[in-house]
Amino acid sequence: MKIIVFVCVVFGLAVGLTSQVSAISEAQKNAIVENCATIREDLKTLQHNDSRARVYLGRYYETILNRFIIPLNMRLVENNLQSDKLASSQSDFTKLKNNFTIDYIEYQKGLEELVGVNCKNEPERFYRKLGVVREKRQVVAEDVAKMQRLMLAQVSLVEWLKEEI
Repeated sequence: MKIIVFVCVVFGLAVGLTSQVSAISEAQKNAIVENCATIREDLKTLQHNDSRARVYLGRYYETILNRFIIPLNMRLVENNLQSDKLASSQSDFTKLKNNFTIDYIEYQKGLEELVGVNCKNEPERFYRKLGVVREKRQVVAEDVAKMQRLMLAQVSLVEWLKEEI
């Protein structure tokens, strides 16, 4: 649970940096050109860390789905105790997990393209691409937050089920 909170905070902090990309100022252009090497190294570090977070979260979501949600619903069906709420939660969880995977792949591709842009020679292009990558990262962060809320809702549903049975 601590790691999930950490990942949510990391994604949240990065999303907090998201802003609408407008025309690049001369000062921004100069800062990008002057700090290009550092920016690229920081992006590569971010890329590595995000990749590890994605693998962790992907495995975590798979584990919850395959070892908890699906077996619980199957057991309920076998015992004629079907719950529309739990079935709906399973469906929602599966859809969100798939959205997370797709959105992360899109973000990862964008980040890879951003790292490939020569910020020293093309600061305007780099800045525009940075805005796109930030938006994609925000989508991933929103997916993580939705998954967190859905997991909490799943726990509440199980508590409700215990009371009903």
